[in-house]
Amino acid sequence: MADAPLWNADDQRSRLEELTASTDDRSKEKPLRRDVRSLGVLLGRVLVEQSGQELFEVVEQLRRLLITYREQSAGQGPGASFKNPQMVEARRIVQQLEIGDAYLVTKAFAIYFELTNLAETNHRKRRRRAAKVHTDQPPLAGSFKGTLLRMRTAGIPADEAMASLSKVKVVPVFTAHPTEVARRTVLFKRRRIAQHLENLDRLPLSEAEAKTIENLILAEITSLWQTDEVRVEKPLVSDEIRMGLDYYPMSIFDALPRLYSEVIDSFREVYEMELEDENVPELLSFGSWIGGDRDGNPFVTAESTREALQRSRNAIIAHYISEVQRAIDRTSSSSGQVPVSDELRSRLSDYGSRIGDEHSRLARISETELYRRFMNFVLIRLGQTRG
Repeated sequence: MADAPLWNADDQRSRLEELTASTDDRSKEKPLRRDVRSLGVLLGRVLVEQSGQELFEVVEQLRRLLITYREQSAGQGPGASFKNPQMVEARRIVQQLEIGDAYLVTKAFAIYFELTNLAETNHRKRRRRAAKVHTDQPPLAGSFKGTLLRMRTAGIPADEAMASLSKVKVVPVFTAHPTEVARRTVLFKRRRIAQHLENLDRLPLSEAEAKTIENLILAEITSLWQTDEVRVEKPLVSDEIRMGLDYYPMSIFDALPRLYSEVIDSFREVYEMELEDENVPELLSFGSWIGGDRDGNPFVTAESTREALQRSRNAIIAHYISEVQRAIDRTSSSSGQVPVSDELRSRLSDYGSRIGDEHSRLARISETELYRRFMNFVLIRLGQTRG
């Protein structure tokens, strides 16, 4: 009989209670322990399948020795490891390894720590979601809501809080640092594993779904094991530009709207102050040295700087195009069903005279769907803007 999926939820109600546990509930750590344990099991299966039982046993032996050492050496001085029997045995095992086997053991532990980091990151997101369920508990001190509550408790009125917020300006700057060795393909594998872990928290979770996601994670771990950790060839400036821009669609485009929505929601809940989008100060913007840092890379030229700017511009425009297309797909309001403002009709007429209606006809947009027709003109202009 096949083993049950590692993430199988025999008791859906109990699993939900773990995912929504309050801060003082000890069961809140169960999902993290489950993720770390299950990822370790999958990695073990990959080691046996790809490199044999003997390597797996060496890795497991070292892992158990180091866990025992950590538990026994808590509170001891930095020199305690030299005479500790677990560390003595661990050093003996490592010293006897051939170079090739030592590399595989190192790679196994490196992947294990990567997987553990992914599990911990997912758990932090999980705990943030759980905190929103328990509205009776105080928010985290470092959150927007928690900070505003402290300010209100200190007697700071809403207008002063808003004025203080307007002085905040955070500008993270991207750079292709020479110590960054993580490959683009490895970053994407980590991202997919993280998404699979998040999907496992969606309840109800059937046994078939749990097994399917488990197999997807197993495939990604297998691929990680078979992938070179570092690049065989030195990246070109164009490669660095592309890698830097990957973070925009991967995280920034999604995270920024949520950041500003959290600011608006926090002011509403704490100060009962309604903020319009245009009244929220620009708290966060981004810079980049990639393709323009002439001190750090001798291959950076004026042409590479132009390429970096053009690629950045195109990445943002591509995002706008995607969002407008989504809006077109969802907006089917008809002028035969709802009124349309004279201003929109005037803008449509202006666009029609300059661009023509051929694009709308080709897109099969009804003459009564004026909002769609307007957004289709916006889509055309964005496409013409892209270089």
